[in-house]
Amino acid sequence: MTTIGTTGGTIDATSMASQLVAAERAPTDTRYAATQTKITAQVSAVATLRSAFSALTSAITSLTSKTTTDARAVSMGTGAGFTATASSGAATGNYSVEVVSLAAAQKLSSSGFATRDTVVGTGSLTIKYGSTRLDVSISSSNNTLAGIRDAINAAAGGKGVAASIVTGEDGAHLVMTSLDGGTNNAMTISANNDSGDLSALSYGDGAPGSMTQLVAASDAQVKVDGIVKKSASNTVTGMVDGVTFNLATASVGTTTQMTITNDTAAQFTAVKNFADKYNAVLQSIASTTSYNSSTQVAAALNGDSMVRGTSRQLRDLVSANVVDLGAMGITLSKDGSMTLSQADFSAAMAKDASALTKVFGSGTDTMVSGMSTVLKGLTTSGGLLDSRSDSLSAQTRKLDAQKQALDTRMAAAEARYKAQFTALDTLMTQLQSTSDFLTQQLAKSSSND
Repeated sequence: MTTIGTTGGTIDATSMASQLVAAERAPTDTRYAATQTKITAQVSAVATLRSAFSALTSAITSLTSKTTTDARAVSMGTGAGFTATASSGAATGNYSVEVVSLAAAQKLSSSGFATRDTVVGTGSLTIKYGSTRLDVSISSSNNTLAGIRDAINAAAGGKGVAASIVTGEDGAHLVMTSLDGGTNNAMTISANNDSGDLSALSYGDGAPGSMTQLVAASDAQVKVDGIVKKSASNTVTGMVDGVTFNLATASVGTTTQMTITNDTAAQFTAVKNFADKYNAVLQSIASTTSYNSSTQVAAALNGDSMVRGTSRQLRDLVSANVVDLGAMGITLSKDGSMTLSQADFSAAMAKDASALTKVFGSGTDTMVSGMSTVLKGLTTSGGLLDSRSDSLSAQTRKLDAQKQALDTRMAAAEARYKAQFTALDTLMTQLQSTSDFLTQQLAKSSSND
């Protein structure tokens, strides 16, 4: 380590060069750090606004969709043998419903065989159900009860019918189950070119087999206001427009009143979500543009024209509709935030079922359509927020380049300072040597005298 001093070699040249560079770059480092902090804060603020704006956009989309404005609720008396749901737009009203019978899927069982590995016979089985026909070949490679089960399932491919083996005290039974309910899906099984006992698995159409019907195929029947509909499934659609019945218990002669109304609970939830997301936008704008006069600290986007303009546009849209909002149970606080009364909202909807659409409809001249236009300009790809983010990214890249340039300059300066101090050290060492030599010569001269 090279050092210099009054006698040469006593001061750390490397340390002195480093200290000079640190002092020289300190103001610039401080300025760059402040700029980086400002950019980072603005990036975070833009992200906060983007999230709030996007959430409000989603709330508006949900609020103005048909699934909300035309939402329906279904209610029925206690002990009903069914449940029901209604899609948006289903006609409101009262209906008398009777579940006459339930749909069932057919199930057949063979007589007992000694074991699942008992050889039954060869040939083929033809299984018919609905409009489907399965031809299952049975050879010496799959002629056991288990082999026949597997062959049937392979041919069916998981659709229509399924074969299984149930073993009891009287042996192993091949059980055939229709996977679809209704009389049209009842099975018939016939054995062809039978060699052995394959015909024992026949059923229906006068077949000589020993299959027993465990569950008969049946159709569901439901009456609505005396009108009957049959269904192969206990899920019944297409009877009352937009209504799906899920039948659970049949009770002939017992009717249940079913009422379809506007689903004001779902609509209230959508309106409240809109109000909450609007309030969140106001809070995000306030937090990113605030100024603390006591500390004289401004938020990242204080004074930003884009944010000020957005706030003004949204508030103006709300203010222009304050009467209609009030009629729906929405009041505005001094800070512009919304408060929704469920009681007042329900009363408004009871008075006029179309009130929601009138205030929050998706037409081009409504409050929410105006909000959507404002928000789209902000959040769409290439919109104002994207432009702001791109600008901040460019500032970050520029700052990084400036930092790199500073590091390069300071590295060169430090090397230069170190070289200068090293040269000075060498010179002072030489001067010190000359001084020592002269001192010695003078001392010798004095002693000779």
